[in-house]
Amino acid sequence: MQSLIRRAQERGKEQEAGLRQAHTWVCQIAQLLEPTSLEQTTGVLNGAEVRERVESYLRDVGASSAQEDFPSWLHPAVQHVQTVLDHFRDHLYHCYDIPGLPRTNNDLEQFYRRVKATERRITGHRRSDNFVVRMGGFAAYALTIDHRNEADLRAVLACVPSSDWLEERQTLRAVQERQTRMRRFRLHRDAFLADIEARWAHIHDTGPP
Repeated sequence: MQSLIRRAQERGKEQEAGLRQAHTWVCQIAQLLEPTSLEQTTGVLNGAEVRERVESYLRDVGASSAQEDFPSWLHPAVQHVQTVLDHFRDHLYHCYDIPGLPRTNNDLEQFYRRVKATERRITGHRRSDNFVVRMGGFAAYALTIDHRNEADLRAVLACVPSSDWLEERQTLRAVQERQTRMRRFRLHRDAFLADIEARWAHIHDTGPP
């Protein structure tokens, strides 16, 4: 056991320099892709400028990793980073050209996780994906207004045209009706199928309305 520990420590020292270099590269790429950091130093950059900076840095990384003294075990990792950034480069830099467009969808993913976590706490179910998919924007809206007090909520709703409110209510009723039919099918499958067959036979005999 002591021999294994010693060999592991020696191997770690051998890889330390390579890991430090790889970490520096990753941090530098992250800084080049971060709009806030770029704006603080050079002003607002467009997508083409950010893309050129990132790809120029990747070329430097590729040249450094091609040196004979570069650790061979790090080559696959460097190649993977270059491949991923090259694959997404046509869609990676739009955020710099469109005001207000976030660079990542992290905020959206975090909001979606909060919606699911809230539903799990309410229902006690282990998974809430089906509910979130079925209810969609209604579930998201319920979570968004949860922190508002009654006065603020009334002020917000007062700005909504009645026609829009009625349209959304009709959409919600349709979603709820669809969920009711799904539940009836699961709990009373034979009766549900018999009702469908009866309605189909009636249409066949009398024709469509």
